[in-house]
Amino acid sequence: MAKILVDFQLSHDQEKVTQGNIVIANIQPGKSNLHEQVKKLIADQFNCPTGIISIKQIKMNA
Repeated sequence: MAKILVDFQLSHDQEKVTQGNIVIANIQPGKSNLHEQVKKLIADQFNCPTGIISIKQIKMNA
């Protein structure tokens, strides 16, 4: 298990963009589709669809 820091962006509309970061603990980075796994966790946290989430950067063991 690892701890990661994720910089992300939520695009609500063309003019509404929210940027942020989140620390996710106890994630398995060796698992395939890490970006999709992280998007799902962010979507669950913010109650939004995964389609509006863009991952800008993932840092391991943050």
